[in-house]
Amino acid sequence: MRLMKSFVNAAMIAGLAWVGGAAAGGAYSDTCANVNAELKVPQPLFPKNLIGVGIIKACICLDNVDSFIGTNAAAIAGVALAGKSYVVTAIGTMIKSAGHVCSYPNHAVATCKSSAPCYFDCSDGYQPYPASNPTQCVCNKPYSECNGKCGIYQGCPSGKPHYRRDLSKSLLCPVGMEACGIWGRSARTWECIDTVNDLESCGGCTIPLPGRNGPEGQDCTALPGVSDVSCMKGRCVVHKCMAGYDLAATKEECLYNEDKDPKVLAAQYGLEHIPLGRD
Repeated sequence: MRLMKSFVNAAMIAGLAWVGGAAAGGAYSDTCANVNAELKVPQPLFPKNLIGVGIIKACICLDNVDSFIGTNAAAIAGVALAGKSYVVTAIGTMIKSAGHVCSYPNHAVATCKSSAPCYFDCSDGYQPYPASNPTQCVCNKPYSECNGKCGIYQGCPSGKPHYRRDLSKSLLCPVGMEACGIWGRSARTWECIDTVNDLESCGGCTIPLPGRNGPEGQDCTALPGVSDVSCMKGRCVVHKCMAGYDLAATKEECLYNEDKDPKVLAAQYGLEHIPLGRD
């Protein structure tokens, strides 16, 4: 009973702002909406009957539905009873019925807010402009652009991968960046990475170059149970964990908690709502 109460309360949490969007970089568009509706799914054994599994009250974009249903209690319960495809379609319909078509500039990251569904932040060192109701991401002085990034550089190297033969001369990376190997490329290639802030090479190179000493980097996005994480000063800092995980006191990881595992809760919820027979 305690588990059921916890599950239902989680499903009814209001005022959630969902952050996401297409991969940062080029301009793109998406449909976003401040959703406030009950999620209903077919009842097991009697699919013509719909049952409510919770209120979806959140600002969501179509591009983020897959991620959203992995962390929202009501959506997780719906998936357990009716399958992922049904829930994705149902939430997508909610968004389209009350949504806005949002256009985002280069380097924008959609940040759906209940008061502004088309709101966005900027990545790669760029800043929203103008400050109120921004329409673009700009690189303000004293910063400058280099290979799609905004920062302070001592020259701007080519965006093309460098080859190992260059290492005998020097590694000309901008200030604050480190030469690291490249996933899926030749062992002789490298690129410049900001290991102080890079999510996938936080604190050092995840693919270090032979002969170069230094701390091994960490891929913050690969931490189990992580929903929202940043690389700050070379250390992974977790802001939010997925359902079923608790944030560690150090904020460096998410700890699994079986009592909060949504799959367990959803399974119990489904069993309690499946009629054993008809009168």
